[in-house]
Amino acid sequence: MIVAMRKLSLLIYHRDYQSFLEQLREKGVVHIHENKKRTAEDEELKQKFAAIKRIGEMARVLAKRGNILCEEWEKAATPREKLAYCRELFGVEGPMPEGKVSGMDVLACLENVFARQAQIEQQVAALQKDAAVYAPWGEFPSGRIKALGEAGWNVRFYSISEKKFLPEWEEKYNAFPVNTEKGILYFVTVQPEGREEQPEADVVHFPALSLPEIEAKISGLQEEEDRLSVSLDRVAGSAVTFLNGLKTSVLEEADLLKVSDAADRVVEDKVIALEGWVPESLVPEMESWLAEKEVVYDLEKPTLEDNPPVLLKNNRFARLFEFIGELYSLPTYRELDLTPFFAPFFVLFFGFCLGDAGYGLLILLALTFAKRKVSPAMKAVCSLGQWLGFGTVVMGFISGTFFGIGLLDVQIPWLERFKAMMLDSQQLFNLSLMIGAVQIVFGMMLKVANLWRQFGFAAALSTIGWLVAILGGGVCFWLSSSGINAEYVTYAVLIVAGLLIFVFNNVRRNVLINVGAGLWDTYNMLTGLLGDILSYIRLFALGISGSVLGLVFNDLAVNMSGDIPVLKQLIMLVILAFGHGINIFMSGLGAFVHPMRLTFVEFYKNSGFEGGGRKYNPLKRR
Repeated sequence: MIVAMRKLSLLIYHRDYQSFLEQLREKGVVHIHENKKRTAEDEELKQKFAAIKRIGEMARVLAKRGNILCEEWEKAATPREKLAYCRELFGVEGPMPEGKVSGMDVLACLENVFARQAQIEQQVAALQKDAAVYAPWGEFPSGRIKALGEAGWNVRFYSISEKKFLPEWEEKYNAFPVNTEKGILYFVTVQPEGREEQPEADVVHFPALSLPEIEAKISGLQEEEDRLSVSLDRVAGSAVTFLNGLKTSVLEEADLLKVSDAADRVVEDKVIALEGWVPESLVPEMESWLAEKEVVYDLEKPTLEDNPPVLLKNNRFARLFEFIGELYSLPTYRELDLTPFFAPFFVLFFGFCLGDAGYGLLILLALTFAKRKVSPAMKAVCSLGQWLGFGTVVMGFISGTFFGIGLLDVQIPWLERFKAMMLDSQQLFNLSLMIGAVQIVFGMMLKVANLWRQFGFAAALSTIGWLVAILGGGVCFWLSSSGINAEYVTYAVLIVAGLLIFVFNNVRRNVLINVGAGLWDTYNMLTGLLGDILSYIRLFALGISGSVLGLVFNDLAVNMSGDIPVLKQLIMLVILAFGHGINIFMSGLGAFVHPMRLTFVEFYKNSGFEGGGRKYNPLKRR
């Protein structure tokens, strides 16, 4: 159900604006009507959003390092004290910044630490690349090479493909092979100064630093990186808590900036005008509160031109499925909220697709246990999972599958009385089509209610005509099958449906245009309905595929476990746990995605769902 809204118009004297805005935020019930153009052009607001992104990324990175609180960090009460502690901990040199220090300065300090770690990583990689130049030459005799140079001998280093090295180079250029690695031969030449003739090979140029200097520098950089990493681990838990608070603060500042962008200054900028929305149930309380403030206000019902925000209010069961509907879109303010109407079907579809009573029982028990341990925010997710697990138990029993075992083939005395309720493959196939037809017809009924509610009864006449044709045709078929003469009933159904579809589909238009539009609508309806109903075969296909895969893993466990006692049972247990674990994951994923597809495509389309509503998001303390 969509909560009724009232439009709130406010006029505030400019000197009282900031204090009133703070009080309005504390009240936390008014959704401010945004000025999207101004908001998009607000540079300060863009900076706030960029800061929120930076804070969130840093909090996510630090959260991976643990949640242990740092006593020294907690003792630092102000941002300046926290920044001073961070600079000391991470070895930041230089004086503290002058003036006011904010939480963003602490964030910048943490970002600089990660930037330094990335820089160290790049420097180490470059130094290791330089060290690799020395590797093929073994212990590098830099002292002897220097002595030879002072004595008038040039020592040059080369590399070449082993096959291209010529033996005569040993005498011609005084060449000495040193090493061979991966088909590359490394050699040196020792020639007197002034002799420029060289072999046709690649000259090796050594880095400016010697190998011991490179190794010492790498060791120093790695020690610095380890020190920074240990320091980050030390403050990670406290820093995440601090950053979450900082993010909340910046979000509240962004909220106020959006409100400022939405405000209009009138009467020579002395008066500020604001518009917003308040749930109708809170109007008496809001009026009482506003009467005590020095503001001019008006609370009125929205007009057809208005686009109020959407606040959903459903029972405990349907409320669990609201986030699924929001994945697609919220309804507009004047539409029906389809959440309570698709929720039971979603449970049924999930159970049909997963189709194994054992899997459903496992999900139900696991989430019932987990619900006691998780945070309050996750309890709703666990409750939703419990309903889906229950639906799987029911549909798994109807399909006669328990952890891949076909219950129809099991000879257990107490189970015999229940087998009459279990369906074979052909019956499950027919059931999937029947469920599809029921949901589509139900969607068309909701479309009638939706059109009637938004545009009046006349707008729904065409859809009513199709319902008369479909349901009336079904009744006529049943009467004929029962041996009852339904000739006159059939004529009545055809006449009523024909008039509604071809003549009264739009009472404001010319009849001839209506007939043409009715013909086109008939073509779309006939082809669309057939395709929509056939889409529900996926319920049967997914359920059968999951059952077959479970059966396959059972056979593998029995046939591949060998004959050694105890070991046989262990191998069977491993295969069953691994196989059914994969099957639950893959089938569960499909069992969640495909019901969403049937809901958002087939059901929403036949319900006439438009969507595009804005979520009710009042100005409040976060």
